[in-house]
Amino acid sequence: MNREGKEVELHGVIVTEPADFGFKKSLTVEVNKIKISGREVFLNPKTFGSWIKDFLNLRRYFDSHFRKNRVRVITSCANCEFGHGIDFSGTLNLPKITEDFDSNIFLLSRGIQFEIVNGKMGKIYELEQSYRLESGLYYFKNLFVEKIKIVLSNREEAALGVGILITGKGELSKKTLEDFKRSGLIHMVVLSGFNVSIVSQVIISVLSFLPKVITGLLGSVGIILFCIMVGGGATVIRSMIMSLIGIVAQVFDLNHSALQAVLIAGVLMIIQNPIIIIGDPSFQLSFACTLGLILLGNSAKHFFSFVPERFGLKEVVSSSVAVQIFSLPLLLKFSGAISSYGILANIIVVPLIPFAMLAVFFAGSTCFINQNLSMVFGLVSHFLLGYILFVVKYISGLDGALLEIGKTSNLFIIWWYVVVIPPSVMLYRKYSNNSDGGDIRKITDDTNKKIHQN
Repeated sequence: MNREGKEVELHGVIVTEPADFGFKKSLTVEVNKIKISGREVFLNPKTFGSWIKDFLNLRRYFDSHFRKNRVRVITSCANCEFGHGIDFSGTLNLPKITEDFDSNIFLLSRGIQFEIVNGKMGKIYELEQSYRLESGLYYFKNLFVEKIKIVLSNREEAALGVGILITGKGELSKKTLEDFKRSGLIHMVVLSGFNVSIVSQVIISVLSFLPKVITGLLGSVGIILFCIMVGGGATVIRSMIMSLIGIVAQVFDLNHSALQAVLIAGVLMIIQNPIIIIGDPSFQLSFACTLGLILLGNSAKHFFSFVPERFGLKEVVSSSVAVQIFSLPLLLKFSGAISSYGILANIIVVPLIPFAMLAVFFAGSTCFINQNLSMVFGLVSHFLLGYILFVVKYISGLDGALLEIGKTSNLFIIWWYVVVIPPSVMLYRKYSNNSDGGDIRKITDDTNKKIHQN
């Protein structure tokens, strides 16, 4: 579809959940009919066979390049919903490139070629058959979010609880997000993949009475559906692949390392969508943080012998330092600043994150059964989330909480990893002593947990 700068009339399907864009909505539309100068062209004609093929092809749920001819539409449409056909018109433009951000590459990594700003909406059609699965999952997610909000009456606590478990940072106010950034805890609300591990553990535990193969099969299906529901971002997909590898290893009694798992996940994601290497910050940070934890998370403990092991303090400190080392050049590239108290904040807050996630999960789940029962978990959630918000606000208000250094170049990033990776590999080999092997699912869950310490 090469129509840049042209006034066009388009028909397509909304293929992602509508996102807030200021006071408007951002829609990702897969175009299958274009009308220009009175001439109609069908780009992707639909048949019953293609609906069935789309529904069964799991690749399309995660592969941004599987569906061609995508357009981002910025509009004030209030009734636009995922999976519905839509008519709209406007001028096709390439995404803007600014000094701070190349939105063209970013959107291209998601299969989006053009954008239409202030698109004029026409007719909205019924839900497409091949999107019923995703639409049902999104409906359940939104219903679950509403249940959590019923239990957690405090708006900020509800937004945080929903954010760490399902939606990411979208529910939080700009002020709260800035506080998380200044305190070095912004990773808590960007779906680092730990939520996938929590759900994975719950699913496997609930199904543990079944034969191992059936538990693994149903657990894998549950994890895939959850990842589709929360949105297949790079961090979620990376965690999903590692979790699935862990389940397979457990079912067939295989010994593999977390390093092998993350490398397999990285290779598969790059093969599926090569442009994420340069166009997707979440992939870059997720891969760097995970690699740092695996290579340095264990060996760094030997340099912190003065830190007590009680309450897992030494593990939190060593993991935080490992992640900071591997993520530092990327964080500077994207924001030009780092938190001065990030490690301190992580030591205070991170150990409580899994308990907060579980409390919020059970608060929302039990609300479907008995609202009074859900209030018990709501009280626990209130205490944990309130404490986290208090720490975030206090640390973000300290003098010099955010250290402005300036944005780094790609050359600096390459130089940094050339210097850091070889000694990290040497330390990994020296101190691992095969301790990275064994139960790969447990290792994967531990790795995703530690990513919250960056």
